[in-house]
Order: sequence, then C-alpha cells, then structure tokens
Amino acid sequence: MPEGSVAVVTGGSRNIGAAIVARFAGSRSVVIGDLQPPAQPLPPHVHYVRADVTDHEQCQALFAHAESIGPVDALVHSAAITASPVPVGRLDPLEWRRVIDVNLNGAFNVAHASIAALQRSRGAAVLIASRAARVGYAALDPSPAGTKPHYCAAKAGVISLARSLALELAATGVRVNCVAPGSIEGDMIPRERWPAIAARVPLGRMGTPQEVAEACWFLCSPAASYVTGHVLDVNGGTWMN
Repeated sequence: MPEGSVAVVTGGSRNIGAAIVARFAGSRSVVIGDLQPPAQPLPPHVHYVRADVTDHEQCQALFAHAESIGPVDALVHSAAITASPVPVGRLDPLEWRRVIDVNLNGAFNVAHASIAALQRSRGAAVLIASRAARVGYAALDPSPAGTKPHYCAAKAGVISLARSLALELAATGVRVNCVAPGSIEGDMIPRERWPAIAARVPLGRMGTPQEVAEACWFLCSPAASYVTGHVLDVNGGTWMN
C-alpha cells in the first residue's frame, strides 16, 4: 500500500463502516462518504464528504475529492440501510424500491464512480454484502415476522455486481471482492435480540465490526493480491460454502 494513498469508505460514520475507517486510517488517508458526519472528531488524515449513494453525481464528487488528496487505491462500500421483516405478499412496492435504491443502486453508483480512480492506482474494492444474500434473513432470527426479501435481493445483487466488476476489471489489475457479514453487534440489530441470535451461531457469539473491518483490510491488502471475485463470509459458521 503506497505511501500517500487514499481509501474511500462509504457509510463510514458508524458501526461497521466506522470500524473499517479506523482500520484503514492506520496506514493512509481515508475519505468517508456518508449522509451524516461521524459523531467523534476526525484526525487530520481522515476526511468527511457528505454523499448520498443514491445520487450518482454525489458519488462522482466523492471520488474527485478523494483523488485531490492522493491516489485512491482502496474502496470499501459499506453504506446500506436495513429493513423490517415482512412477508413478500405484504411488502409495499415503495419500500421495495427504497431498499433496492440504497443497497443495490447505491452499490452501482459508488462502484461506477470509483472505476477510473482504481484503474489509475491498480487498486482494490470491497463491497459489503450480507449472509442474507446466501440464506435469507430468517435463518437465525428467533422470531421473524417474515423474511426481508428486498434486503436479501439487494445484497445478492451486490455479490453479482462485484463478480461482474471483478471479471471486467481484472485485465487492468483492479481486484473486486465482497465481504458478507452475518450477525454483527451494532445498532442494526436491537440489543435485546443479541443473546437469542448468538445462541444459534456455531461460534456461540455475534461478530464485531472490527472483525468485519479486518476482512476488508485483508482483501484490499497485498496479502490478497491473487484474490478477486471472492465472497469472504464473516458469520461465525452460520453459512459454510
């Protein structure tokens, strides 16, 4: 990872995204693209840019800003929204479109805006998917009111997008991979449900944002220089492929 390089982390203001920013900030500048700024003051080499991933022009501006700091050789796209469990037959089409727009169209907008910068640096990208793309949301939830078909479909699309990009960009030296977290501690899962969910995980606990961040770091590092088009599952053994 060359000196002076820059990592872009979308959704980097909280939870998994914030852990990713902290991991990458130890070795390079980081530009956070998020709707809300981080709650804590940022060190001088970490920058915040307000960016709505559903707006392609804002995504382009995010990478223009990042490249004004230095060569962008890493992207971790973590921005996403969760969704309430609901049976398919009762899912509001407007809610379907909202979740798809943020979680899948947002991934496209960010990836599309990043390509030129990553090609110039021969860098690497990680798109955050989900175990939900593999097995469906209700696999470990002890009391689901239904699945999350919109969330599951969007995250499955993220995996396919990453694989398509990996094939498209391989000849330019750019690597594209996914990290698919399982049940991770944070405000996307109500704390009162953590014990019941953890009891269903083979490792006996939920994961931490830092463990997801380490997976992202590995896939963007020289240690993964021959890895592209891969989905790295970080789920405590709840999905094994």
